[in-house]
Amino acid sequence: MSVKKYKKEAQKRYEDYLDDLMYEALEAYKMPEKLGINYRGDFITLYPNPVFTGNKVSRIEYKPYQIVKLPEELAERHSILKDELAKIKEKALKGKSKAGRPKKQYAEAVVIQWVQLREQGLTYGEIAKQFGASGTTVSNYLKKYRKRAVAN
Repeated sequence: MSVKKYKKEAQKRYEDYLDDLMYEALEAYKMPEKLGINYRGDFITLYPNPVFTGNKVSRIEYKPYQIVKLPEELAERHSILKDELAKIKEKALKGKSKAGRPKKQYAEAVVIQWVQLREQGLTYGEIAKQFGASGTTVSNYLKKYRKRAVAN
């Protein structure tokens, strides 16, 4: 194995190790909250806060606040992962609108044709094939059309 490949493999193992530690730390924040009583006798919510020894979670302390205080190495890894996820998300959304694909609208005249074809005995699927739609779409449009017809 070449030195370059060995270093790359060692870096990958170290990143995996940090990811495992990060997961362990974040799992601590999923622990249930507890009720406590403050010095005035009021009930308060206590939140789990991991206590670190080195980079590992050594114990959980419950405090009236929730704070994310990661060791420096884990904080750096968290920052890197956050940036990587943002890039992946940006790449995935590139060229797409945030609302998803645009909804195809069919004109009233087309829906009337669908009604007539349905009255002639065609199935939703058969009608859909003729117009490049799905059977469910034809069915939904016809239901809405009938509701409007009954309301008028």
